[in-house]
Amino acid sequence: MRRQAHLHGLETLSANYFRQNFKPHAHGEYIFGVIERGVHAVWCRGSMNFVPAGSVVTMRPGDVHYGGAADRSGWRQRMLYISEQGIRNILSDMADKEICRNLDFNAAFHATPSLARRFIMWHAMLHESSSSLARNVALDSIMQAILNELAPETIPEERRQPDGRILDAIEYLKSRVEEDVSLAELCVVAGLRRRQTISAFRRYTGLPPHAWHLQQKIERVKHLLRTGMSATQAAAETGFADQSHMARHFHAIVGMTPGTFARG
Repeated sequence: MRRQAHLHGLETLSANYFRQNFKPHAHGEYIFGVIERGVHAVWCRGSMNFVPAGSVVTMRPGDVHYGGAADRSGWRQRMLYISEQGIRNILSDMADKEICRNLDFNAAFHATPSLARRFIMWHAMLHESSSSLARNVALDSIMQAILNELAPETIPEERRQPDGRILDAIEYLKSRVEEDVSLAELCVVAGLRRRQTISAFRRYTGLPPHAWHLQQKIERVKHLLRTGMSATQAAAETGFADQSHMARHFHAIVGMTPGTFARG
């Protein structure tokens, strides 16, 4: 379990359960999740459900539920817990106006393997990434995907999105390659809401902010390696957590290890 204080105080969970049996209980937050492996036997909204891998979970605050593993192999789940105010903030950001209503879904469990795969990918980034920008974009992507597929009536009609001062935001990020820049900072520079900033960034660069910033970091690493700097020092100079963190991203983007690149 990890708490993301800067993201509406939400919590993320990644867990493997084998012998866990939950007693009847409810949460004060919305729950969004996915069953990644196995089958979870869970009572909710008046009936027992056998929820297999590839299912997406959407529970409202106060939904009483209980259960455990459907068999001895257990189950693996990824969950996201977010307050009612946090949901209203997200909806307001998407709609570009104040939204006060609560969010609801027709069911608690959805057999949507495609959505589940996307949820797993973005949840892993939200749960594990050391980059503030990456976590912000991951949350936005999860909520956009869930709402588009399971509650499309909550998404406002598509209209031309403003660009604000997005070129200033791009330059701001480029000049801070070594820093962990937050989405909130970019929003101030661009003069846009969170969702608008991400969308405008994609339109102008072809990438969301965190991916574009990562590209700039790798370009700086390449330059430093060419000057003879060690991979360890180059990782530190560009704000990576450590050399292995840098090397993993370097190989994914450049197609070779930093050492091979330096020798070439």
